[in-house]
Amino acid sequence: MKRPPQRTERSATERSTERSDRPGRRGTGRRRFLGALGASALAPALLPLRRLGGPFGGSARAALPDDGGTIFIEICLRDQWDQMHVFVPPGIAGASRIHRGETGDQITFFAQPDELRTAGGVILTADSAELAPHVDTVAQLDFGVPTAGDIHGHEAANPLRTPGRRRDRLPGYMSLFDNDPASGDGGNMRDYGTVPTPSSIHNHWSKLLDPSLRNGFAFKGVSRSNHTVFHFAAGLPGGELDRIRSRRELFDLFPPFVDDPSLLRTPREADAVQRLLSRVDRSFFARRRVTDAVRDDHERQIDELREQLHVAEPRVVSLPITDEEREYWGSGVPSQMCTRADRDSYECGDGQVKAQIWEQVAYAYKLVSAGMVRTVALEFDYMDLHGYRPEQAVRTQAQQLARPLARLIARLKADGLYERTVIAVYTVDGSRAPHANSYGHDGKNTLILAGGRIRGGYFGDIRLSDEGSRNRVRYHPPDEGGAPTSEAFEGVRGRLDSARIWRTVAEAAGIPRAIIDEYAEVQGKRPYSYLLR
Repeated sequence: MKRPPQRTERSATERSTERSDRPGRRGTGRRRFLGALGASALAPALLPLRRLGGPFGGSARAALPDDGGTIFIEICLRDQWDQMHVFVPPGIAGASRIHRGETGDQITFFAQPDELRTAGGVILTADSAELAPHVDTVAQLDFGVPTAGDIHGHEAANPLRTPGRRRDRLPGYMSLFDNDPASGDGGNMRDYGTVPTPSSIHNHWSKLLDPSLRNGFAFKGVSRSNHTVFHFAAGLPGGELDRIRSRRELFDLFPPFVDDPSLLRTPREADAVQRLLSRVDRSFFARRRVTDAVRDDHERQIDELREQLHVAEPRVVSLPITDEEREYWGSGVPSQMCTRADRDSYECGDGQVKAQIWEQVAYAYKLVSAGMVRTVALEFDYMDLHGYRPEQAVRTQAQQLARPLARLIARLKADGLYERTVIAVYTVDGSRAPHANSYGHDGKNTLILAGGRIRGGYFGDIRLSDEGSRNRVRYHPPDEGGAPTSEAFEGVRGRLDSARIWRTVAEAAGIPRAIIDEYAEVQGKRPYSYLLR
């Protein structure tokens, strides 16, 4: 098992100083243009240009280069985030009688039958309905091993993110907590491990593919100073993420820049190349008696290539949110919620909010779509509740996740980036059980995956039996085909293998198996194939 020495994290400011003069990924637009140029009769004459670069060479956005790389966006949610109003377990949606309520063993599923909507075999609520066009590539899995923090499960690692993490330090284990300090240890168990968290291994792999790539980052967006999320590189070279702790720090690290995909410096040069291509190709077609329809289509393609050669008005990428962007990303998304005495919810004040969840998603989209980074980890929380769960909390959490996620997917699809993107949403310190009481060990540990490589659906089931004054909750995890098992479990037994879940995410994100198998905890484990396309 690979055990390279752990690297000391450099500050975001240091990395910004090193790389602020590089506007982004280079050459992707050039590759796209030259691919199209290959269809032209002039291509042999321009072969030296293609080899040497000729006049081409500006920075470009466009699609990812064909190097096997992917985009990975990790969304880390605290505290005990509940996804039951996102994808609804069929057994709960179809229960004949639900003893709903906010305390004790009452069920905290508040959506009424007329609110439910079925899309692609998935049951959504009014709070998550915006995901309907995308459910074929969004999966929800509720059956992970429960978190193990001392305060009703709170921890900052999660076994799904780093299988084998443990409280005691064994030979070869490293601390998970060094680079993500908090003002207190409560709810941030000082765990040790050997397996890198998903964003860190993805950052490592991406920088092996392209050493010039900007470093990935984690936005430390949890509102409370005494809670955090651990991002652990396990000593991987290039695995450590930059930690960003405020909007201002993010804006300083990524100042505004012109995202100019132009392949030639001036419109005059572009016009000259277009004329040359058209003139040579007309002669070529005439000698071969090509039909008018084929010739017209080819000339249309040459005109489109002209638009790539020199863009008249390239866009400026700037992270601060505009009014138009606020309307798109933030409309209908509740603000971050704080609590008093772990009980009464209220909207957090501006001074308590690092960035709203929709803001964070917008920043991530701007940066990955402009080719600035390929790895982003976001953190967000609904401040803790103990002993009960009000309807407001469950609905707010669903809206805060589902709406920005749907809008992110829509934008990535429009940009042609979604097929090579994986979005992983972790409930870092676990998810509540369907009943309201926050204690015990029968809670969920939920993972939501989205992306072009993900097979969408709700896998497994949670079923309720009516016992007169309450419902009994039974879990039916998915079998190897993704269907609910006939045998149910309660409590901690019967949970899915954390190592297999981790491996599923890693393989979806394109991490080579040779790298994955360097870690004994996941070596030889099979991914859950029903989650992958």
